[in-house]
Amino acid sequence: MMTCKLLAADRVVLDVEASQVSCRTPVGWLGIRPGHAPAVFGLRDAPLRIWASDGELSYHVRRGVVRVERQGVLILADRVVPNDA
Repeated sequence: MMTCKLLAADRVVLDVEASQVSCRTPVGWLGIRPGHAPAVFGLRDAPLRIWASDGELSYHVRRGVVRVERQGVLILADRVVPNDA
């Protein structure tokens, strides 16, 4: 597991332990799992999926950045909207 923090411009949306994060970058889809090399990616206006310990979470993000570190993932977005299940 890795930490996953999702921040909108105006609030903390989510701070959980996750096994995987899937997001869309300008060059295509990106899957992040524990142990991923440190990196920074731009985010597209697209879905974001997070596999947390209590289930799969789905959001729509608009413009942002994903920062992958050894301890986890930090996602910063202008706008974050939960997708209905």
